[in-house]
Amino acid sequence: MRKETMMKKLIAILMCAALLLSLAACSFDRAHASEAPAEPTAEAEPAAAPETAENTQTTGNRTLVVYFSATNNTEAVANTIAAAMNADVFEIIPAQPYTSDDLNWRDGDSRVSREHDDESLRTVALESTAVDGWEDYSTVFVGYPIWWGIAAWPVSSFVAANDFTGKAVIPFCTSSSSGLGESGQLLAEAAGTGTWLEGQRFRSGVSEADVQAWLDGLDIPAAEPAPANETAEGSTVYFTSSITPEGMMAVYEALGWTPTGNVAVKLSTGEPPASNYLRPELIADLVQSVDGTIVECNTAYGGSRSETAMHRQVAEDHGFTAIVDVDILDEEGSLELPVEGGNVLTSNLVGGHFGNYDSYIVLSHFKGHAMAGFGGAIKNISIGLGSQEGKCLIHTGGKSHTSPWGGDQTAFTESMADAGKSVSDYLGHGERIVYVSVLNNISIDCDCDGNPAEPDIHDIGILASTDPVAIDQAAIDLCFAAEGSESLQARVERQNGLHTLEAAEQIGLGSRTYELVDIDA
Repeated sequence: MRKETMMKKLIAILMCAALLLSLAACSFDRAHASEAPAEPTAEAEPAAAPETAENTQTTGNRTLVVYFSATNNTEAVANTIAAAMNADVFEIIPAQPYTSDDLNWRDGDSRVSREHDDESLRTVALESTAVDGWEDYSTVFVGYPIWWGIAAWPVSSFVAANDFTGKAVIPFCTSSSSGLGESGQLLAEAAGTGTWLEGQRFRSGVSEADVQAWLDGLDIPAAEPAPANETAEGSTVYFTSSITPEGMMAVYEALGWTPTGNVAVKLSTGEPPASNYLRPELIADLVQSVDGTIVECNTAYGGSRSETAMHRQVAEDHGFTAIVDVDILDEEGSLELPVEGGNVLTSNLVGGHFGNYDSYIVLSHFKGHAMAGFGGAIKNISIGLGSQEGKCLIHTGGKSHTSPWGGDQTAFTESMADAGKSVSDYLGHGERIVYVSVLNNISIDCDCDGNPAEPDIHDIGILASTDPVAIDQAAIDLCFAAEGSESLQARVERQNGLHTLEAAEQIGLGSRTYELVDIDA
């Protein structure tokens, strides 16, 4: 068995607007000194740093102390907790550090005063939000000073950028007089994941004995079990080099997943006359074994599949109706799905028949794409399942219901992640949806192109997973390592295609960390 683990790479996601709006209600007048950032004077000496390696990957159910400290008070408590809990430490560091003048809350024109008065300035860029071995920590302490009754805003940027699923999270704060207030609750709402415990406020110069007494009284729950098909090192992606009906059945069966109810098989029917869609003879055994119905939606760019009758003809011409029934999901309009925790979209419009199916197998032909950079599982459940109206919303970052053209590229990639998450949330993240991706005939152009560029990369194999982010990351890694991948790499880079994976991981659609299991070995 071959094993390959991709290390987690997060960017500093600064989309905290919803949190910041809620913070406005908690703001206090600058005259209330106890609620504002403390002056950088008369500070307690920080405790000696524990012998831990910052940002070091660990194994097992480990403990991490994450903190932001403006004037060393929070750092002192963080180090005390880390020493007592044998924990690792990660310091939240703003890309533009706060100076003493910046922290002078009495100056109405200081940095913190301006950020307090203008919520749009509180999206503080950080040097990093990525913690090596993040998936190995089952308990995370989050520390911060209290600023105007809430957590210092650099902490919000870190919290919003990380997935706390399966982790017990304990907030703690330092303040001369203010309590914890709603700061921990607001951070929990911003995170949207994890089991957040009641926190604790510490005064400046608190003794180690007092910190230890608090730690002794904590009832930290055991870590939640990893979701199905996920390991301590990330999600499992199964691989076979056999691009045959037998290989497809074998890699699918490796998932150990059984569909229930009406089964939909999502794929691209391919644009005529010469696209590289998955051939019926390759997929027939799998689709028929689950008594599946092939499902697809009409295109928003025109072409031969923009109307249901024309689309059905293409499906027949390409041999799909000969093996199973085909359903054009948006034949009767759209179904709205909510987007929870997205970066751009708040709702997603899929084909109106989407809810008629209880289980989904997503069959993707992995290849390049003129707009997205690459097309795989995430594209298949976002643009692919989007109604014509939904496709327009995704392409334009929610700005147009009628045209797919003219949108911002970053908003487009993030909208794909948002739309994909709405589908995954609806189907239970691997409970009622799985993914199979075929890496053959790999051109820089999508199957929506009727005359694609000639394939540059030799056939590689078939992947299967319950995680759309992991299977797309594995496909990218395998393709980029293959001979002839230069054109694909250039297209993905030019279209900022990897940002789709970054955004998808950040909002909790899946993990870019994976274990590749070669079932042929």
